[in-house]
Amino acid sequence: MTQGNNTRTLQHKMGSGFNHNSTAEDVLKDLDLSGQLAIVTGGYSGLGLETTRALVNAGARVVVTARRPAVAKEALSGLEGVEIDVLDLAEISSVRAFAERFLASDRNIDMLILNAGITSS
Repeated sequence: MTQGNNTRTLQHKMGSGFNHNSTAEDVLKDLDLSGQLAIVTGGYSGLGLETTRALVNAGARVVVTARRPAVAKEALSGLEGVEIDVLDLAEISSVRAFAERFLASDRNIDMLILNAGITSS
C-alpha cells in the first residue's frame, strides 16, 4: 500500500505455531540435527548463545565465530559440539581469513545464522 512517499507492507499471520513466547528449544523440539553443521556469528552472548545451545541440544555441531575468542571460550565452556573461530566482521582481512580456513576444512555448511550485531554506548 503506497501513500505519498510512505510505503507500508501489511502484516499477515504466518501460522507457524510460534509466537513471542516461543524459545529456540520450542522451535527445534523433535528435530534431530545430528550430522548438521551450523555457523553462528555472535553465538556466545545473548540470543546467539541461546541459539548455539539449542542447536547443540538438537545434535548439531556449531562453529561460533568471535571477535573476542577468549570471551567466547568462557561463555561456551562446558558446551560440547562447539568450536570457536576468530572472525571480526568489521575487518575484511579477518573475513577472508575465516573463509579460507573454513574452505580448507572441506566441510559443508547446513545452517548459517548471522546473529552478530553492533552495540554502541
